[in-house]
Amino acid sequence: MDTEDSVVLNAAVDGLLAVVERSAGDLRAFHDAVAQARRANAAPFPRAAVVTAESIIDHLKTVEQKMQEVMVALGLTASPRHEQR
Repeated sequence: MDTEDSVVLNAAVDGLLAVVERSAGDLRAFHDAVAQARRANAAPFPRAAVVTAESIIDHLKTVEQKMQEVMVALGLTASPRHEQR
């Protein structure tokens, strides 16, 4: 790999790491807010939320698969959590 390729790869990985870090925080905040609403016996979630929840789950599964592909491409092993499945 030449220097230019290395620069491009490092920039892409840096960008990916930044997005993953922000997303991890967003997912944690979402988790905490929804879990708190359920514990507080908030009003029932609307039926449309079920469809949206299913869509979110499907998208997150795709993201997880793509992250595994990146790890393999970088020569890394699967994450410990992923190996335990």
